[in-house]
Amino acid sequence: MKESKRAKTLEGELDGVDLISNLPDRVLQLILSRLQGTEEAIRSSILSRRWRYLWTSIPSIDIDYTRGLEHDPQMVLESIGFKNFVSWVLLNKPIDLDSFRLRCADYYDMTTIRQWIHAAVVRKVKQLDLMFSPIDESEDIEMPYCLVTCGSLEVLRLCLLGYHLCLPKITGFSALRVLELNDVTLKKGDLVKYFLESCPLLEDLSLLHCYADKLVIACPKLKNLRIENRERIFDYETEDYIDCRMSSSVTICCPKLVLLNLTGSVSRDFILYNLYSLKKAVILCRDFLNQLDPPCDFFERISQVESLSISLYCVGQAYWPEEDEPVSLPNLKTLEITVDAVHRLIPFLKCFPDLESLHLIFINESSLLDLMEKFFYRADKCKLKNAATINFVTPRLKKVEFHDYDEEHLALARALLENGSALEEMVFIWIDEAKFHEKSLETMNQVSNFHKASSNVKLRFVIKPRQTESILAPKRFEVDSSKCSSNSSIKLLGC
Repeated sequence: MKESKRAKTLEGELDGVDLISNLPDRVLQLILSRLQGTEEAIRSSILSRRWRYLWTSIPSIDIDYTRGLEHDPQMVLESIGFKNFVSWVLLNKPIDLDSFRLRCADYYDMTTIRQWIHAAVVRKVKQLDLMFSPIDESEDIEMPYCLVTCGSLEVLRLCLLGYHLCLPKITGFSALRVLELNDVTLKKGDLVKYFLESCPLLEDLSLLHCYADKLVIACPKLKNLRIENRERIFDYETEDYIDCRMSSSVTICCPKLVLLNLTGSVSRDFILYNLYSLKKAVILCRDFLNQLDPPCDFFERISQVESLSISLYCVGQAYWPEEDEPVSLPNLKTLEITVDAVHRLIPFLKCFPDLESLHLIFINESSLLDLMEKFFYRADKCKLKNAATINFVTPRLKKVEFHDYDEEHLALARALLENGSALEEMVFIWIDEAKFHEKSLETMNQVSNFHKASSNVKLRFVIKPRQTESILAPKRFEVDSSKCSSNSSIKLLGC
């Protein structure tokens, strides 16, 4: 009799639905929060009574019109449409919101959008992520007063699809730490300056594909600044691409700034000062020539950086090592440089004798011939042409990466191996998997036979496709150069 009851109990425990439904609320809420959007969480309500209202206890809302709420036949609320669905979800969320993400494009008027924003503010939302372009607005969009005065909001991400945003003239956003504006036009530069200064806790600012005349960023507590813009846009009238510079000038005064990222067509005039805390800079601007200050001033203003990512094109616009005074970045340990005109690469590297990590990204293969002929090898390509120069670059260099590596780069790799007495690792990275399988073994055998000043240096050969770089670990081959010869085997570590 006891065995029969136990068998029934085990049978019930093996029922997958019952096992899941019996989990604590916090666990079930975590499961629902990992689903794609609020609509998926609502669908779970049909599973059982236990699940019927469980979605209302999740402190987040994520609704995106691109997921086809209005046209999905399985949608619980298909008959009321997207607008009523959003309102219904907000009405059935009695708890405070950690986050509210809404993508509604140009389907609704500003009155409706303000109502949704107000509903989120009333629920003490902490993170607000909105993408819209109201169909009834022909003038600047004014930021709702309730949003400006929201004391709980810590993160605001706003995408207006090119619409003009009128920033408030009052002090607000008392708790705002992160602000991201995407595809927003900010006409009045003085309001931008006042707005940023009036956010007392702002630490992270991103301006993506925006427009603001004479942009001034002066934030006492800002730590991360990211300004990115498209290099060109397509003009349907002329049927051609045109430049789309973000601003006529950019002034940055942030004494607590740690990370600075300037990418794309941002401005031709940069004025930087009081960047005492800057540790990392990414300078990949298309137009970089400063019209007001001497070219070398830009590097003097970021002299505290420990990590710098820059293209040689930018270097060529702002600084010429053979003509100007040497740039001084005494703390620089890591340099990532996109090589598109490499004939001045080595003179630039001479400015950083304490460099420990060098990442070379090649995008113009033909120009490498100039580098090899001028600095390294002539006809025989066996003897170093300028040992004094390369020795000056490599005394503390520990790691070198070659991105999108090809055969023409062997001279540079050889020179660094022969003179890098502190070198610990050299990595060869291919983006093209087919090229990797075709060239990696041959390259490995060639590089393995080069003389090495460091007996501890390791060689790595890596596939790193762009589309999977941030999702999958790259396939990697590793060779210990102290033990390898031209017939060395390769060990596949994994993918």
